[in-house]
Amino acid sequence: MATLEGVNKQNFQITTRSWRLLADLIFDRCGDLIKENEREGWHSNYGKMISRKTAIAIADRLGGLIRKGIVKRYESELEVVNMQFHFSEKIVDKFIEFCRQSGGFDIY
Repeated sequence: MATLEGVNKQNFQITTRSWRLLADLIFDRCGDLIKENEREGWHSNYGKMISRKTAIAIADRLGGLIRKGIVKRYESELEVVNMQFHFSEKIVDKFIEFCRQSGGFDIY
């Protein structure tokens, strides 16, 4: 289980497999928004801090990807390799909400 804890003490919990798929999407489509000192630790869950500014930028980008149908396509691609149980647009929506309200977050 991966737990993301917001500065505002709000938590976002997700299975490790689902978090890795979401993190892969974030790095693929939002990597330019993530500062160099925020890049490590996304897959090892060792307490990496993501700033409020970066969290909101990621939320904005992911929201645009949902509106453009890109997240749904990514989800469909995962169905082909039988990974659809670990990723959905609903998970991304919940993560967007968390990013906007968290004030920044730690990845555990």
